[in-house]
Amino acid sequence: MIFFGIRKSRIKKYDDYHIKCENCDGFGERFLVYQEYFHIFFIPIRPVGFKTIKSVCLNCNYAFNEQKLNHYSSITRKPIWLYTGLILLAGFIIVLVGAHIIGQRRVAEFVANPQIGDVYRIRQTNDDGSRTFYFLKIQNIESDTVELLQSYFEYSRFVSRPTESNFFVRDYYFRVLKSDIKDWRESGFIDWVYREFVAPSRFIEEK
Repeated sequence: MIFFGIRKSRIKKYDDYHIKCENCDGFGERFLVYQEYFHIFFIPIRPVGFKTIKSVCLNCNYAFNEQKLNHYSSITRKPIWLYTGLILLAGFIIVLVGAHIIGQRRVAEFVANPQIGDVYRIRQTNDDGSRTFYFLKIQNIESDTVELLQSYFEYSRFVSRPTESNFFVRDYYFRVLKSDIKDWRESGFIDWVYREFVAPSRFIEEK
């Protein structure tokens, strides 16, 4: 089965009743304009090549009138649906960018107003350029100081959530200033903030 390729579709039809047929002397000629387009899964991506046009007499189907062919071809614009694939792609990108912006604003708000139970996803850049990911969880907040627990496992690749066997170590905690957390966010050390998760969750598990 072919999932992509070139197809041709009629994009415009004109009926001109002021033209006299050279063959039957009747009046009326139909002009049909076609355009090839590249498609993926039959979704038009973009027009390709040139428009083509055919004309037939409405009475005898005789093809004629080269001058009018050129005229109707020149005034025909490519319809917007031929760009459906590009429009969908652009819309998808806009949605992703919008979601990212909203998410980053949400992260900034959570960092500025930390709560007990918040979990930070940490993205640490190592000396050799590699990255390590792990999680920190707010255990307690006192004035301008935040007490954090670290997850037991660290990851050499991106993870969105702790794996099933991961947990936060109660005996491994440290304290930092709220201002330090803001600095971590600005530097990219804090990659994401999780809040308000429902049990059971790997974000809650402590040992």
